[in-house]
Amino acid sequence: MTARPALLSDDTLELRGLLAELGRRYHAAGWLMGTSGNLSARLPAPDGGPGDRALVTASGRHKGRLGTSDFVIVDLDGNLVAAGPDARPSAETRLHLAVYRRVPEAGVALHVHTVASTLLAPDMDGVDGAIGHARFADIEMIKGLDLWHPEDAAALPLFANHAHVPDIAADVERYYAVPREVPAFVIRGHGITAWGSDPFTADRHLEVTEFLCRVALARR
Repeated sequence: MTARPALLSDDTLELRGLLAELGRRYHAAGWLMGTSGNLSARLPAPDGGPGDRALVTASGRHKGRLGTSDFVIVDLDGNLVAAGPDARPSAETRLHLAVYRRVPEAGVALHVHTVASTLLAPDMDGVDGAIGHARFADIEMIKGLDLWHPEDAAALPLFANHAHVPDIAADVERYYAVPREVPAFVIRGHGITAWGSDPFTADRHLEVTEFLCRVALARR
């Protein structure tokens, strides 16, 4: 008989509220329609460093109506640690865990489905699991990805939209086995995943990445 996971504890309540607020905002923007997408935060270790657990929105929950019980906690191998009532992890949880496993500074990861990112096509070759890149240069908004030098360009990676989500996660882990400058990627025909050290930074990176996807779509 499988043991039931622990219930969510109050020490994550504020963080759950912050992610639920983002979910409502992204739904209102048309980025999380139906029950699509997921939002997460890495929970800190007792010493304050990067932890080995993540708080993630539960499968099948409407992001415009998220409550603080609509979450699960998993370890970085995907094992369920704690959950709200009748909550379970979604398959896309693996995308968040791939980021946390490879990017120690990532504290929050946000996965949304936008029109512009769904239609994004690469204009550069891919490497290490990515099928290609979309390159953005001479665009003021790349500064929002912490690319400040005049010669900087943002090379946004695109990954294949495998039907088996762990295969996408494996491609992501392969690509981020070495440090990369752009804190976001796109799954072709699917959507954006962006991250940052905290909710504010992750939200900024997501908004800038969506802006760049819109620029690419307008250029077409």
